[in-house]
Amino acid sequence: MATDDVPNEAGPYVYDIKAAPNRQVEMPKTVPLPSLKIYLAEQAAAVVAEEAKWQKSLADFETAKAKAEAEGKPAPKPPVRPVPKPDTNDMKFPAPAPATDPDLLHLQEVLGPKVEEIFQQAGELTCQVKKESILEALALVRDDAALGYEMLADETATHYPAAQGFAFSVVYHLTSIRRSKRLRLRILIPEGFEPETAVPLYPTANWLEREIWDMLGIRFQHHPDMTRILCPEDWEGHALRKEYPTLGLGQRDIDFREDRSGVLMRIAMEKAGNMGINLNPPRAE
Repeated sequence: MATDDVPNEAGPYVYDIKAAPNRQVEMPKTVPLPSLKIYLAEQAAAVVAEEAKWQKSLADFETAKAKAEAEGKPAPKPPVRPVPKPDTNDMKFPAPAPATDPDLLHLQEVLGPKVEEIFQQAGELTCQVKKESILEALALVRDDAALGYEMLADETATHYPAAQGFAFSVVYHLTSIRRSKRLRLRILIPEGFEPETAVPLYPTANWLEREIWDMLGIRFQHHPDMTRILCPEDWEGHALRKEYPTLGLGQRDIDFREDRSGVLMRIAMEKAGNMGINLNPPRAE
């Protein structure tokens, strides 16, 4: 049989590396955003679902009872509502709780309607403010004598593609060295919204906001140098977005001559069927 007639069991090959099956991403369908409002809504929904389940059990019992009476059979046993088992586990879920810390209450009192939510969880203080009011909130926590959070320890962001009304959260992790206390300010922003930079208040935000832009594509207005910090300027995409494939988009080729352990070569051989590489070309005998 001619070489051209040999069936290609490994194909068809994918020559578009971005469309390769091993680079397809399944987007999340839930929004695991830490929030007291979301937690309380989930608890209320669970109670409603449990009640609906119990009512269905009662309805099914009545149907089965009527059927048994019509057929002259003994009536089935009535359902018994299950009693919740006591939780004896030493590890307790750190559920969000209403704010009682004076710092959070002070923020809510001063900022008023600009505060969207305050809560405590696992010993952490979180204050969510309106996205347009983040600079005012940062100035308050830094300059107010009752607060005095003089250090921006970190600034991070998270992508929530399944969320309704927002796409990202930007979190400012603040530290009061004098009081040995930490506070988190948070804003929720839609795709394309550019928050004001925190550099004038906290110079530490310079590189932190560049990393957020590099990894998630969130630009900050009036930033002194809004350029990438980890990837080259011509890099496609933002690696911490949920739609970015874990294997990357293939902008950089691997030099296997530097792979002395052979690990990268083995992985490449395993993935070859999805990358358009024929490792076993047919040969004429």
